[in-house]
Amino acid sequence: MEPLHICVRRTLPWDDEEAVAAALDPAARPMVELWNATFNLRYPAFRSRLTRIARESWSRIEDAKLTPRAELPPGALVAPVDDDDWFSPEIASRLLAERHPSRQGFHWNRYIVEAPRRRRRWPWARSRRAADTSRYTCGSNNYAVRNLPALSAALGGHVVASRVFDANPGLVRHLDASLSIQSRSLASQSAFEMSGRRARKSTPGQPAPEPTRDVLLGMYRSHRGFYDHLRLPSEVAWAQPYVAAMAELMHELRLK
Repeated sequence: MEPLHICVRRTLPWDDEEAVAAALDPAARPMVELWNATFNLRYPAFRSRLTRIARESWSRIEDAKLTPRAELPPGALVAPVDDDDWFSPEIASRLLAERHPSRQGFHWNRYIVEAPRRRRRWPWARSRRAADTSRYTCGSNNYAVRNLPALSAALGGHVVASRVFDANPGLVRHLDASLSIQSRSLASQSAFEMSGRRARKSTPGQPAPEPTRDVLLGMYRSHRGFYDHLRLPSEVAWAQPYVAAMAELMHELRLK
């Protein structure tokens, strides 16, 4: 049977801190330095653990293989993913069962697991399904596409993928299923961006000040304990082991 190719977008060698430091986006450097000064687990080590949790989810997919973008066969069905997001073990079987010459791309319900921005009395621990609220057709990892010249640009990121899908409606199909989860952890890019917005007090259009320890600690308090209380609904119950792994990781993350 034709395999589904899992293709990881840009990642860093998280187990090699020197290599990470050399390749780190300069915009992220202040936050990483603040993280390392605040927590017992350094940022690369934490990200390495996130990647291991994600790879555990990928390893449970039958009829799937992890393939670098440069090695993708022409015409292969490819599911792009960030290095910390999760896939259902049924994703390959569901997508490959839909094979048809007229179907060159698929997208499915977008599901996000993220801690609330601030503590709430009820319900303060919940995940967010954003299938109907995103302005983009494709999210971080809720689409797959054939590696064809007309569609391969979709492999680069969800914004470009959304444009490709929207321009080719006759070639793509939506599946009413939750076959993946975007995991927005304390160390995710979206969390970093949120910390910058919270710290921003500058004039619009000017560079924002560096994030502060108080902002990072507030986010840490929101995330710590979140995974302990999170019980996923049946449509994504396959991801409960990864929620448990995140809970364990967050308990290991302590203040210096």
